Amino acid sequence: MKIERTIQVAVAENCALGESPVWDDQQRCLHFVDILSNKIYTYWPDDETSQVTQLDEMVGAIVPTKNLGFLAALPSGIYRLNLPGGTPQILVQPEPGNLENRFNDGKADSSGRLWIATMAQSEQQGLGNMYVVYPDLTFKMVLEKTTISNGLDWSEDDKYFYHVESDDAQIRRFDYEKLQGGILGKTTVVEFPDEEGVPDGMTIDSEGMLWVAHFGGGCVTRRDPSNGEILEKIELPVKQVTSCVFGGEDLNDLYITTASKGLSDSELAYQPQAGYTFVIKNLPFTGRPANKFG
Repeated sequence: MKIERTIQVAVAENCALGESPVWDDQQRCLHFVDILSNKIYTYWPDDETSQVTQLDEMVGAIVPTKNLGFLAALPSGIYRLNLPGGTPQILVQPEPGNLENRFNDGKADSSGRLWIATMAQSEQQGLGNMYVVYPDLTFKMVLEKTTISNGLDWSEDDKYFYHVESDDAQIRRFDYEKLQGGILGKTTVVEFPDEEGVPDGMTIDSEGMLWVAHFGGGCVTRRDPSNGEILEKIELPVKQVTSCVFGGEDLNDLYITTASKGLSDSELAYQPQAGYTFVIKNLPFTGRPANKFG
C-alpha cells in the first residue's frame, strides 16, 4: 500500500549525510546529525526553528542519556554533551588507536546500554565491529567484521534484535539476550533487490513493524519482520534516504533524513532537496520513545 500523505520539509539544509534522527521528548524537538559536516541539528517543530551544534570531528550517531544529555559517537571515541550547543567530554573509546574507522549507527537498549558499530571510513569490507557499552563504561564486542552497520532496534518484548548490514543489503534478526546484552543466532528477514536501493537507518513502530530507509531507492517502507512483506511505502522527492524516527507529541509524525553526498550537478538539479530532513505528520501509526543510556 502506498501512503498518500503530505510530505513536508522540516529542515531545508542540503546535508551531505543526514543520519541518526532522535526525538527528544524533554525539549519537544528533533536532533539529527550530518556526519560528513561534523554537525548536529536541533529542530523545534512548534516554531519551525533550528540550531546547529558544530563539532571538530564527524559524528556518526547521537543517543539520549538518562541525565538529559546525549552521547555523540566521534571517530576518537564516545563523548557526552548537552544539546544544542554543548561541549563534548570523552567517556570511552572501544577501538583506541584505530582512526581509520569511524562510528556509524547506534542506539540504547531498554536496559540503558549503548549499541554502536564502527566502519572503515573507506567503506572497505569487513573492517567494522559492533560493541555494547555498559553504563559503567565497560564494553564488549558483539559482532565482528561488519562493513556498513546501519539500522538497529529491538522488538517490543525484547525477544529479538534487528540489524541492517547495508553492504549486502540485508536485515537480520538475532535472538536477544537481555540480561547481559548479547545476541545469538542469525536469520535474514529481508533481502533488498538492486531496484529497491540499499537498506539504511531503521525504526520499529508500536505494532512491531520495521520502518526502513532505502538509500538510493527514494522511499521508506514499513515491513513485517516475520516475512519481509512491504505493508506501506512512502516515496520521497530525493533518492538517498538515510533514516527515520517517529516524533511529535503522540509519536505519530515520521521524520526522515536524507543525503546529498556523491550526487552530480545534474542529479542535484533533478533533486534539489537532497539532504533535506522531511516529516509526514499524523500517520495512523505510532513509534516508541527512545531508549536512554545510563
